[in-house]
Amino acid sequence: MKSQVATTTPGRAVSQIAAEMDQLFRKQIELMKSETFVGLTPSQRAEYDQIGERIRELFAELAKFR
Repeated sequence: MKSQVATTTPGRAVSQIAAEMDQLFRKQIELMKSETFVGLTPSQRAEYDQIGERIRELFAELAKFR
């Protein structure tokens, strides 16, 4: 689930990271709703966990811009 974020300029990289994070948060919300009403399959649970890990990686990338 690695992204191909270009790091040529900080502004461009930050906007790409933000866009990917937005997409990942939306997917996580979908999965949370599903879990609340019907439960998650093992593959959905694995996907949820992978998304969480990718979000942590993106936060670490953003921290480099401080």
